[in-house]
Amino acid sequence: MQTLTFEVSESLLDELRPYHDNLDDLLVVGLRQVKLESALALFKRGDISLWKAARMAGMSLREMTQHALAQGLRPTVDEETLAEELAAWSS
Repeated sequence: MQTLTFEVSESLLDELRPYHDNLDDLLVVGLRQVKLESALALFKRGDISLWKAARMAGMSLREMTQHALAQGLRPTVDEETLAEELAAWSS
């Protein structure tokens, strides 16, 4: 296991104290959320397909579709998404 050292504000440190023994879990959950939000933002702007957004966030296309719908986004299946999904199934 590696050691990571970083500085946080006093107020954030106070909030983190109760979770001292679970900081690795907290980071995993936070990282997953940041990946999801970043991927959804790129998808919303049209920069990436829903399939790429799912891969970027480390989740299935079905999960990403559910998150997109929860954000009021209407995922469409374009040719790129369909081709990527078919390629994934055939490998």
